[in-house]
Order: sequence, then C-alpha cells, then structure tokens
Amino acid sequence: MSKQVILCVDDEKMILDSLYYQLRQYLGNSYHIETAETGEEAIELLAELHQNQIEIPLIICDQIMPGLKGDELLIKIHAQSPQILKILLTGQASVETVANAVNHANLYRYIAKPWDSVDLCMTITEALRSYEQSKQLVAQNETLKILNASLEQKVVDRTQELTTTNIQLQAEIRDRQLLAEKLRTSEEKIRAIFEAMTDIILVIDEDDNIDIAPINPQNSERMTPLVNATIKQFFVEETRQNWLQIIQQVRDTQQILNLDYSLPLDDQETWFTASISLMPNNAVIWVARNIDERKQAEAATLRAKESAEAANQAKSTFLANMSHELRSPLNAILGFSQVLLNNNVPAPEQAENIKIIYRSGEHLLSLINHVLDLSKIEAGKITLNPENLDLYHLLEDLKDMLHLQAEKAGLELIFDYGTSIPQYIYTDAVKLRQILINLLSNALKFTKAGLVKLQVLSDDFPIATVNNDPFASKSFTSNSFTLKFRVEDTGVGIATEELTHIFEAFSQAQAGREIQEGSGLGLAISRKFAQLLGGDITVTSQLGQGSTFQLVMQTSLGREASAPPMSSGQVIGLVPGQPTYRLLIVDDKSVNRQLLRRFLAPLGFELKEASNGKEAIDLWAAWSPHLIWMDMRMPVMDGYEATKQIKATLQGQATAVIALTASVLEAEKDVILSTGCDDFIRKPFQQQTILDILEKHLGVNYLYAETEIMTLNDLNSGSTKSSTLRELKAQDLTCMPRSWINEFYNAALEADPTQIMQLITTIPSTEAALSQSLIKLARQFKFEQLIELSEPLIMDE
Repeated sequence: MSKQVILCVDDEKMILDSLYYQLRQYLGNSYHIETAETGEEAIELLAELHQNQIEIPLIICDQIMPGLKGDELLIKIHAQSPQILKILLTGQASVETVANAVNHANLYRYIAKPWDSVDLCMTITEALRSYEQSKQLVAQNETLKILNASLEQKVVDRTQELTTTNIQLQAEIRDRQLLAEKLRTSEEKIRAIFEAMTDIILVIDEDDNIDIAPINPQNSERMTPLVNATIKQFFVEETRQNWLQIIQQVRDTQQILNLDYSLPLDDQETWFTASISLMPNNAVIWVARNIDERKQAEAATLRAKESAEAANQAKSTFLANMSHELRSPLNAILGFSQVLLNNNVPAPEQAENIKIIYRSGEHLLSLINHVLDLSKIEAGKITLNPENLDLYHLLEDLKDMLHLQAEKAGLELIFDYGTSIPQYIYTDAVKLRQILINLLSNALKFTKAGLVKLQVLSDDFPIATVNNDPFASKSFTSNSFTLKFRVEDTGVGIATEELTHIFEAFSQAQAGREIQEGSGLGLAISRKFAQLLGGDITVTSQLGQGSTFQLVMQTSLGREASAPPMSSGQVIGLVPGQPTYRLLIVDDKSVNRQLLRRFLAPLGFELKEASNGKEAIDLWAAWSPHLIWMDMRMPVMDGYEATKQIKATLQGQATAVIALTASVLEAEKDVILSTGCDDFIRKPFQQQTILDILEKHLGVNYLYAETEIMTLNDLNSGSTKSSTLRELKAQDLTCMPRSWINEFYNAALEADPTQIMQLITTIPSTEAALSQSLIKLARQFKFEQLIELSEPLIMDE
C-alpha cells in the first residue's frame, strides 16, 4: 500500500521549502510530502494523485497566492474530496476569507503566519489522528450494516422454516384426529389405517405385553428399525421402569398423554413425539412419530434468535461505548469554555470564538443524545417519569428562551393559552419540554418572515368561571384529559410528497437539506415521546405558506410543586472561617483532572490528583480527603473497585465519593450507587453542578460576586457585560497584617493562584470590595498588577 500524501501549497518558495523540511523532520518517512506553488498546480497534482489511487489525508494551503486564492482552492478541493482535511496557513487572511473557508470547505484549522512550530506539529498530529479515526468509524459502520443485513436475512429464513414446520404440525394434528375418529368405527378400518400410516403404533395390554400394529409392506424396511428401537426400551433394565411409569400414569389419570422423547438410533439421538391414550380393558395405545427434522429446525431457530439477540446487545454496547468516548472530550470542550468565560470577561472577538466553541459542543452533545434516545426507544428502554408540572411556568420559560432568536430573525413569537388550561398537570416534564423545544426551534429555523405561534387547547377541560380558577367549574368526573399543542408558522412549508417521511429517523425535508442543519432525528424522537405520553404528533403544510405541527397528549391534573432554589450568582470564593476542604480528583485523562482543578482551585479548595483507582486509594489513606471525584472507567483499577475498597472501611464511610461517568445508561447509575458512591454526575457537566454537589455533601458556603459577570446565556445572546470593580491602590492592602502582605507578595511573584485565593478568603467580610477586586485580578492571572499593589508596602519595611 502506498504511503499517504500531505500536500503543501504556497507561492513563496522559501516558505514552502521551510514548511516541507519542518514536516519532513517531524513526520519522518511516515508520509510523502508534495508541494505546489499555485492553486492550479495543486489541483493538477491532486488529480494525478487520485488517478494513481494515492490517499491524501491533509492539505496545508497559503491564502494569498496569484490566480486561485487559498480559500477558493480549498472550496474546489472540498467539492471533489470532502474527506481531505484542510488547514489555511497565512498571516493576511480576513475574517470573511476564513469564514468562507469554514462554511464552504469545512476548514479544519486556521494558523497564522509566522506559525509556531509546536502548534503546527500538534495541529497536524490531531488532524491526521482525526482523519484516521473518521476512516475507522466509516469502516466500522459499514461492517455493522453488513452484519445487520445478514442477521435480518437469517431471521427471515428461519421464520419461514418455522412457519413451514408449524403448517406440518397442524397437518399432523388433523391426521391424529382423523385416526381417532376411524378407530371408533370398526376394526377393519383401523387395520387399513394402520397399514397406511407411517407412525409407530404399539398396543400395550394390562399385563404390559406389547402388540405391534400392522405395518404396510411398502414401509416395512424403513419402519422396522424404528419399531425395534422403541420396543427395545421396554426391555432394557435401565429404561423399562421409566416407560412403564408413563403407561401407568395414563391408566391412572385416564387422559391422553403427549410427550417428546429421544432414542439412540444408528449411534445418534433420534427424536419422536408420542400420543399415549387409554383403550378398553386397561390397554394403552402408543402412537409415535419421528420429529427429528422438526427438532433440528427448532434448534436452528433458537440459535438464530440467540445470534440476533447477541448482535442487538453488541449494537447497544457499541453505542454506549461510543457515547462514553464522545462525551469525555465534550466534557473538556464545554468545561473549559466555562472556565474561559468565568475567569475573564472576554473581548468581543474572543466572546464570539467562545460562543462558537460552546454552541458547537452543545450541538454535538445534542446529536449524541438524539442517537442514544432513538436507540433506547427502539430497544424499548425509554420509560415515562411523570411528575407535577407547572405548565404556565414551562410555557413562559420557553417563551423567554426563544424570544431573542425570534427577534433576531425579525419574527413575531406568539404564545396563546388562557386560564381554561390548567396550570398544574401530571406528566413527564422532560419529554414534553423536549418535544415543544424541537417543534418551536424547527418553526423558527425555517421561517424567514411572519410569525411562529404556539397555541395550547383542551377539548374536554372546562373553562373557569370563578376568579379565573380552572378548577372552579368542574363538569367532569375523570381526572384525565387531552391537551393539544399547536405550533404554526409562516415558513417555507413542506412538500406533500415529503410529509409521509418527515417523522422517519434521519429524514429531512428539502428545506432542512438546503441549510444543512440538524440530524433528522428530532421529529422522529419527538413523535416517539408523544406516543409514550399517550398521544401523537401530526402535521399539515403547504409549500411556501407554512406548516402546522400538532401534539395531542393524554395527561391528568397535577398539584403545585415546590420551586427549585435560586442560585445566588457567580461564586468567587469560600466564606472565611470554614475548614480547608481537601478534594481528591481521580481520572485517567489529565484534561478532565485539569478541568476540575480550573473549576475549584481558584475558590480556595486544596486539591490532589490520581490517574487510577489504586493511586486514589493510596492518596486517600495518606491524605484523608473530605470528598473524592471518582471517574468510573480507568486502567489499573477502575472506580467501581476503588470505591468498594474505600467504603469498606470506617474512615471511608466518612468520605464522600462522587461518581463521574460519561455513560448515559440508567441501569449503570444504579450499579454505580450500589458500589457505595454518594452521588452521580454525568459528563459533560456544568461548573454550577460541581459546586452544588460540594454544597450538598460538605455544606460548603460560597462567596458570591455582587457585580455583573458574563454568563453562558449572555454569551449565547451575544451580549457583553463589563465589571465595575474599583481600581485598587497599595494603601487598600494596609487593612491586612504585614505577614499577610508578605505572603501575598511572594504568592504573586510565584504566580500561584491557589495560594492567592486562599489568602483572599482571610480578608474580613467588611472589605468585600477589596476581596472581589483581588479575586478578579487573580482569576485573570494579572500577577504583575498584584505585585505592583503589594511591592510598595514590602519596600517600606
């Protein structure tokens, strides 16, 4: 197999040579490296490589070139070979140029000139790894499709065989019924039937003597060995008593006995089915038929069923593992986005970059969850979790969530519901919310002008007449009723021929395919959820004039539920006077440990890390942490075993162990908690979730910022807020002892944010403004300003 080729394009020969030798030094002989000085030369070279069936995983291209520009070249290459990864390498590219390459050429990375060698090498390494992983995933998917198709065909074949066998069995039953009827008519007819039959027929009198029914001479050669093998069982000492007990059971119960049994014939077991019934004078007639073929068919069907079940289990395991592998890096993407957001108020262009990262991560997480939801629905593992729901609050929350999106698009967003609809219902709030978000988001996405309207109706719930109380005029006897949610829009509409497929998995209307957004799973999952809620989703639409989706569901009246506690704002530290909380972070992936450290270290927690369960047990025994963040999948020793060993001791019972896992299986949650974990968090997690867990299990009290701090919602809406913390002077630090100022100065010199945050927590609460201003500088890593603040006081000594 030929080596893969990396193509470098730059019109400046010196830069091109530099890039070539740097790549050659870094990659060695693992890849061929080809160069081109113009876009046209690059296209000709690519055509030649493709003609020779040489694989090109990566192209690195300059932007400013004579003739064909870098972004134009990459767009052309993407149209022909979308699998090739593309890196734009230039120092003069505009934002529009980069955006053009990202949108139309699926740009992998933009690197500015002059480039950093380490950054370039790391980027190329990740690009090549991403390329290989994509190839492997495609190959695995193709293998899985082939396996599924093969198994489905086997099931069809085996089902057909079983159907044929069942037809044969029904025919046998009819034959037996016919035989029984003729036996009651006359001995002559019975004898004629005996001679015509191919079954083994024995008559056993009251003294257990055996009489063989007549055998047709034409069948004598085939039937005699079977008859002899059957009769032999009545005279073999090891089996005689068993057969005689069966015969006696028929005499005692006076009922027909049917049984299957096997006999050794020609050194192998041959299966028969026998019907044993009582005759006059306490005699018994034994009619047996060879069913060896049927038994083989049944065994083959059972093996096919087991094979299909194993394949289905393999599919579920594959999806669970893929979810785990994808959610772990997403934890870092979403988590560090929060760190960048919380530690520093970004400039507008940085805010836009963080917004892209965060939203892309959320979109990928949504796709993963959709695939898993669909898989669990198909496997019948999705269940309802009904609870009391404030329907008015849910609708207002959805309106608040989507009104900015509607305003930006110039659309009118209308929510139409009144007091005729009950405020509190009892249903699965999560699934209802997901359905409504999907329908409303789709309506906003595909509507360019006009309005999107959500109307809530109920045909069988009475209209209130007293004080707007929906319970005031109950003219119904049942607590159950029907709710309708109708989402109308004035958007692009859906063609009639597409309406029949709109709810199928991975199916999209023409409008969805044109904007290239979504996975085609949202409506399929929403409809499945609607059916679980006792209803369905229907759609009417006219191309170019809009669509109307209607959710009809069954629900019942609910009661007012207690509201969740409200957050006090941005956490900036720990309230002074608390113990120094020791937290142990256990995860085999350093990026996950680093994320938790970035969340917690600036607040003043004392942290240590372990990369597997064995290290965690050693650190726990020597250091006695108050709480352990325990990843469940690790090498050497996993989190399950480590937690069991820790919780098996008296000391371990006093240590809170919080499980961290990327698994989405509900069954795994029960398994994790059964090992002794005190709580359970799924990746990717929010910083607030981590802080809430610490408050819940350790009783931690936090300091909250009094000034405005940018949140993820601010970021998503594109707004920016500036902090109004006052400017500090050296004199402001004189409220603290000289020893404190010395320690603070040394910590700033060593750029130690953890020590700085711990010192800040000892500042009296009367100096809250000083604390918040210092915290801001520390979180922004502005150590020079901290040194300048404290240095004059040190110099005065």
